[in-house]
Amino acid sequence: MLLGIDVGGTFTDAVIIENERVLCKAKRHTTHGSVAEGLLAALGDVLKSAETAKKIKRVAISTTLVTNAVATGQLPKVGIFAVPGPGFDCHKAFPAAPIVVDGYTDHRGQNVRRTDLAACAKEFVAAGTPIVVSAKFSVRNPESELRLERELKSNGAGKIVTGHSVSGLLGFIRRTNSAYYTAATLDLCDRFFAVVREGLERYAIDAPLYVLKADGGTMPEGLARRYTAETYFTGPAASAVGIKALVNPGKRAVSLDIGGTTTDIAFWENSQPLFGKRGAMINGYPTAVRALHLSSLPVGGDSRLTRADGKIMVGPGRIGPAMALGGAAPTLTDAFLLLRLDDFGDLGKARAAMSILALPGESPEAVAAEAVRTAAEKIVSRIGEMIEEYALEPVYRVEDVVKAHKFVPELLIGVGGAAKGIVPEVAGMLDLPFDIPADALVANAVGAAVARPTIMGVLRADTALGKCILPQAAREVNIGRDFSATEGERILGDWLRREAERAGIEFHGAQTLWREEFPVIRDGWRGGAILNIAMQLTPGVFFTLKGAGR
Repeated sequence: MLLGIDVGGTFTDAVIIENERVLCKAKRHTTHGSVAEGLLAALGDVLKSAETAKKIKRVAISTTLVTNAVATGQLPKVGIFAVPGPGFDCHKAFPAAPIVVDGYTDHRGQNVRRTDLAACAKEFVAAGTPIVVSAKFSVRNPESELRLERELKSNGAGKIVTGHSVSGLLGFIRRTNSAYYTAATLDLCDRFFAVVREGLERYAIDAPLYVLKADGGTMPEGLARRYTAETYFTGPAASAVGIKALVNPGKRAVSLDIGGTTTDIAFWENSQPLFGKRGAMINGYPTAVRALHLSSLPVGGDSRLTRADGKIMVGPGRIGPAMALGGAAPTLTDAFLLLRLDDFGDLGKARAAMSILALPGESPEAVAAEAVRTAAEKIVSRIGEMIEEYALEPVYRVEDVVKAHKFVPELLIGVGGAAKGIVPEVAGMLDLPFDIPADALVANAVGAAVARPTIMGVLRADTALGKCILPQAAREVNIGRDFSATEGERILGDWLRREAERAGIEFHGAQTLWREEFPVIRDGWRGGAILNIAMQLTPGVFFTLKGAGR
């Protein structure tokens, strides 16, 4: 049995999957003051007996915890020690102003000038502030970051996150921002995972805990406590993985996860959700977090309805449940109910909610229809923007230029609590067929339950210098001039296998994400080559649920 949990902004869902079917499911309101309350209620609904708890072999959870903390500004102060090298002003590149440390590592990983720790470092050490240490080109030689880390710890520093440890990819700004959001959420995630653990122990569940990542994979609890920024965007990622398990679309598709607070939009091609060509943006800052090409729009069932300049406005705020469910103000869910697009709530209260917004002589049904149409138009507009954004994202390989094409969807898929109410309207505007699968209400929890674990690794080799480095492992080995990309993939694949074993993950193969090779030319002659390789454990789902693809 697999247990999947999704702690969303409005609801906490839980599912138990057995024999590739949803055995039982639960949906409870997320209790923001005490996450444990809603979590325990959902677990109690699906764990009917002690025997059921004993059969659970794996628990996986997705959460909006990090996303919400960033959105509401509930992050602690973080000290950034940056080593940008000469001529680079990075003071406005990060969420916090950095302390710039003197030092310089060149693009081939050679230490040109050793770091010199600023005297003002002690102000952060004394305050116990989480610290980020990030140097340009540290993925080609982490010595500067490691040296600064040692010096800070010798001065009494506590939690330190280094740039090369969170990402092996080039991109100093993105890498530093990833380290920043990791450092800022370490304590927050520790507290959350402790709550989850307490809930599992209360029901005597003795199974490994996995956490969903922004790329749609999962990672063991131990890794999740170290790489907390990877849990950003896990809500939308969970819905995408759930859709793969429930529908597995074989054509170009747009998926909508319409919950109480937001609509999460993803694109699909060849049965796979599309990835962003660069790392995720967190609170307006570029990061190295690998994520699906997603967008969250503040439109959901709890979106408040108002009237301005004679028109019905949908959101962006939410005020709680619909009036049909005991709320205090009209919401989109009231409109769904009155139009018979949903059947959950008091019809009379839904009519009263729409009557509040009606103009003289206007029927409540006309108000509801305008509200649904307005919400659908906002979603359609955002889909169009995402198509253009994806087409305009930069490409870095000739192959990508040759094979470039505009994304043209052929199918609309809807999941989430408000999918029944709005997906048909959106499909009509886009002139697309649509599918709302069985168990659409708990697609996120399904996605968490069946998502495979993923680990990504990067290798860089410079045969002219005779060196090969795995930056995330801070490991460097000597190589000969005949070192090949095939040998690099073997070394990186072996490292991924060992990392999987160390994390308790069953190794199910690795795939190459990209491989680049550049000749080193000196005095008109080839003097070696530079190789860059990225691989990851093959992502996907353990299985599609029986009946998927209908």
